[in-house]
Amino acid sequence: MQISVIIVSYNVKEFLQQCILSLKNSLNGIDHEIIVVDNNSVDGTPETIAYKFPEIRLIENEDNRGFAAACNQGLKISTGEYLLLLNPDTMIQEDTIGTMINFFEEVPDAGAAGCKILNADGSLQLACRRSFPSPMVALPKLLGLSRLFPKVRLFGKYNLTFEDPDKLIEVEAVSGSFLMFRRTVYEQLKGLDETFFMYGEDLDYCYRIKEAGWKIYYVPDTKIIHYKGESAKLASFDNFVIFYKAMDIFVKKHFSKSYSLLFDIILRTGIFVRGVISLIGRFLRKHIILFVDGVAVSAAILLAHYLQPEPIQDISLVFSMLIFYLLLWLGTGYTIGLYERRELSYSRAAIASAISFVASIIFNMLFKGFIYSPHLLIWSFLLVMLFLPGWRIFLLFLQRRRIISPKSPLSRALLSRRTIIVGTGSEGDRIAKKLQSHIEHGFEILGFVDKKYSIKKNLGFPFLGIVTDLGEIIRIHRATEIIFTTDEFSNDDILNILDRLKKLRVNVKIVPQNLDYIIGKSSVEKIEDIPLIEVEYNLYRLENRFAKRLFDLVLALLGLIGMSIFMIPYGWLAGYKFERRKFLGKEGSTFTGIVFAKRNGNHARPVVEKFPLLLSIISGDMSFVGSELLTINPHFRRLRCKPGLTGLFQLQETHRPEATDKQNYEHYYMQNHSLFLDVEIILKALLNI
Repeated sequence: MQISVIIVSYNVKEFLQQCILSLKNSLNGIDHEIIVVDNNSVDGTPETIAYKFPEIRLIENEDNRGFAAACNQGLKISTGEYLLLLNPDTMIQEDTIGTMINFFEEVPDAGAAGCKILNADGSLQLACRRSFPSPMVALPKLLGLSRLFPKVRLFGKYNLTFEDPDKLIEVEAVSGSFLMFRRTVYEQLKGLDETFFMYGEDLDYCYRIKEAGWKIYYVPDTKIIHYKGESAKLASFDNFVIFYKAMDIFVKKHFSKSYSLLFDIILRTGIFVRGVISLIGRFLRKHIILFVDGVAVSAAILLAHYLQPEPIQDISLVFSMLIFYLLLWLGTGYTIGLYERRELSYSRAAIASAISFVASIIFNMLFKGFIYSPHLLIWSFLLVMLFLPGWRIFLLFLQRRRIISPKSPLSRALLSRRTIIVGTGSEGDRIAKKLQSHIEHGFEILGFVDKKYSIKKNLGFPFLGIVTDLGEIIRIHRATEIIFTTDEFSNDDILNILDRLKKLRVNVKIVPQNLDYIIGKSSVEKIEDIPLIEVEYNLYRLENRFAKRLFDLVLALLGLIGMSIFMIPYGWLAGYKFERRKFLGKEGSTFTGIVFAKRNGNHARPVVEKFPLLLSIISGDMSFVGSELLTINPHFRRLRCKPGLTGLFQLQETHRPEATDKQNYEHYYMQNHSLFLDVEIILKALLNI
């Protein structure tokens, strides 16, 4: 066997197929083997490889083991004289493998080599030839001097930017996206260091190759294209943290003993600071709407301040006022979900402004000596009401009128609705085509998800995976919208899936075959003849959970204090005793509750029997209103919310609701929960006693 090619794949099915096709052309006439190690992809990669390329040796991992560990799996079973680590997001020339083998045969001291690597736009990928990050090499890179003065040898050593990219040169390291080495090297050094989960393992391996006395070369006679970072984009870990941690591991492993403590501290501090700056920049990009609102609120409050007849002269007082109201306004918006799923909702922005204004008035009444002019509050409220919903309405207006292109960076950053369609039937295809034709609504179709994977599906968009992996698929593709079709998914299917997605930051919409199907719809968006009905779990909003818990706690305490002096003596005289029972809790949990039971074994009156369960409400295991209260049995069903003393379907006991009806009632309650609904259910339960 002349060469073994090891490819580690993670959710880049399309890139991997293209890579393999180009690789097979390059391997034509060469005795070879291709080994693909899949790190638990959810996009159907293993099925695709097994079906389209049955000759490839496939290793399927049950979790993401990282790049180094996966490479080692492939290296252990390889048999080739030469070994090539190749990224799946690459495309190689037809002469690449032959050129590289010829180079190794002509240069016997070459232990490893890499070819010229291009970005998708044709520019040179700087990482294809580089130096080890010693202090004198890394500091100019960390300080940005290598970017300012790339042709100066002193500053450009890290990526050798002062060297001719078409010149064959000996280098210290090449990129792991195309790292070729002899089997002799592998037998001498063994595999990659698995301390590096991802990033840095190629640099470390090159360092060890050099230490073993081999040379490493950059060979520009052939080239590949590397669509850099495709797998990393979809990773479940934080790429920034992993990258800078890898650099720190490398420096600690190889340079801590070679350089002074001062140099070591400076270098590792520089890596840390650069990583922190990168994280801050990413945080700002991710929360851009929050910062825009912060600027808008600050501008409104400062303008309101200067509109006063006698503006406050004390700058520190103005600053403290600004911080207080900024936290109040933005905190209120965050609490009601403005920055979770509805960043561009002008209605929620207006509601947040109104709630903040009321809270400001209450604070003004409680702390008259601390707060500022009531006129300032009114002016601030009016201006914030103008600014916060205003810029959202204006932006949406520009997009709907196509003054801003839906494909512009601004639209993609703020207005793009990254959409996954669940269901690949005729209805799913119809919805995808309609959404694609109405780009003014901002839907960006990422692809389809369905119950089963089939590589034969002929869809206009990628097939992303199966519905059991939907949560991971949403995270990988950073989806913001999920649209369910009902021609292939039943009510129960959708309810079960929604239950798994309820805590994800994603907007869920359902396209019913008839509008009677939907229970508790919160809003409808119509794209021609397609009604997109939005589904949201009110019960899982922070303010609703807090209000419900506070309501339960206060009411249960009042009930225990007010009724114990009557219920306990009555129960004792009527032949009741305290009894412990095991009940089903939320999400498959269990808890022990205390009830009143008849000493003679007869049925107890429900009101008397359940009275001690107020203790379980106080402890948080139960609620006054929730799912049905079930004792443990082998046929129990999974409860989506806490069991309650009463609930929507408990009120229907005379009708004996089926299990599916119970799920529908439960779903309706979670979607439409409010304290008013709880009070209404409790009153109806009391009237039915």
